[in-house]
Amino acid sequence: MIDQATGMKSGERYRVNNVERAHQFPGFFQDGKYYLGPELLTAVGWLEGTRFIYDSLDAQGEPVFPNREAGTVEGLTLTLVDGAALELSPVDADEIIAPLDHRSSGAEREASRSGDPIEGPLRGKVVVITGASSGIGRAAAHAFACKGARLVLAARDEEALFDVLDECTDCGTDAIAITTDVTRNDQVQALGEQAAEFGHGRIDIWINNAGVGAVGNFEETPLEAHEQVVQTDLIGYLRGAYVALPFFKAQGTGTLINTLSLGSWVAQPYAAAYSASKFGLRGLTEALRGELTEFPNIHVCDIYPAVMDTPGFRDGGNYTGHALTPPGPIYDPERVAKAMVTCAISPRAHTMVGATARLAQLASYLLPGLPLVAGWLTRWGINRSPIAETSSGNLFEPPSGRRSIEGGWRRPKDKMPLLIGAAALGIIAGLTFVRSRRRSN
Repeated sequence: MIDQATGMKSGERYRVNNVERAHQFPGFFQDGKYYLGPELLTAVGWLEGTRFIYDSLDAQGEPVFPNREAGTVEGLTLTLVDGAALELSPVDADEIIAPLDHRSSGAEREASRSGDPIEGPLRGKVVVITGASSGIGRAAAHAFACKGARLVLAARDEEALFDVLDECTDCGTDAIAITTDVTRNDQVQALGEQAAEFGHGRIDIWINNAGVGAVGNFEETPLEAHEQVVQTDLIGYLRGAYVALPFFKAQGTGTLINTLSLGSWVAQPYAAAYSASKFGLRGLTEALRGELTEFPNIHVCDIYPAVMDTPGFRDGGNYTGHALTPPGPIYDPERVAKAMVTCAISPRAHTMVGATARLAQLASYLLPGLPLVAGWLTRWGINRSPIAETSSGNLFEPPSGRRSIEGGWRRPKDKMPLLIGAAALGIIAGLTFVRSRRRSN
């Protein structure tokens, strides 16, 4: 029996037939409900008459469509709320539909071991990742490899980069490694050209992730160190966008993902160049979004991680005269990688990773004097740390030693992130209440 309004036949499955938008709706409709995969028995969407209610959540537990209404279905055409009309077509009984999962599923791992192709919305997509040799970039490389993406891995450290390449190809995907310093225009341009050649003219996703840092009193930190941080963390991202966007526009689609920081909301005393870069990235991404309004299928996504357990604090420039340890709470960098995969599948403008990243954004609006408090706490923490030699770290060349995803800063079963987050939320809520009472009086 065919539903006269939607055009769907009872018992049959229907999927989006538009390749450019299929990543947003990789599942299927059946009998008035929408499923992400045959193994997932719970519907994440449904039809109310012809209205398509899509209750899918992203990695942070937020609805993909805030009002939960994705569009309408009439005559086997899904008309989205943005006006795009997508044709629906029946799914053959023997066709495989892979479930959409924000983690690497057991089926994906088994497929990679057996050599079978990994199914899913990212299969075959060309993904460029800068800063892929360690930390968040290395975690992202693993996450996208397990989704079947074709990877272009970029970093300065050639030896570490080829280690990551081996790890990703062992997962069953196709990948290349290109030694790249994002402070060099010619090298970033060459990265784009080689990525496009690898992708037969296409680049689907470009992840700006390479980053460095320098901690120290502003005038005691060498000017060239400040400049190198800005060159890498801000202008390096601009270079990546400058190379990627022409490819996106030529093909009519693409996703630019930028790794920012909770430091994009709250200034980091004793890391002035880092703060300038991260605040500047907010302006860069917002400006690009404004320019791309005529390209609805080109997306610019910001990822705002809290403090992550990466080698960054160990490897970065240190001009304080004291040993550095990251302030808690400290989170697993795999969470950022999962958020990147989510943005690649269902793009969204802003994604916070870790409760303290959300708190930092909220505090930036409610507590304008927060950098003063942060400065006092940072100074207190540095002065209590053991004496250490100053070092430029990885500012001007890759660090020595083994590269890895994690920095080893977290303690097993550490509940401090939850406790500190709850305490900070209570303080912010209390100060907000006091401010509102003062205003009312």
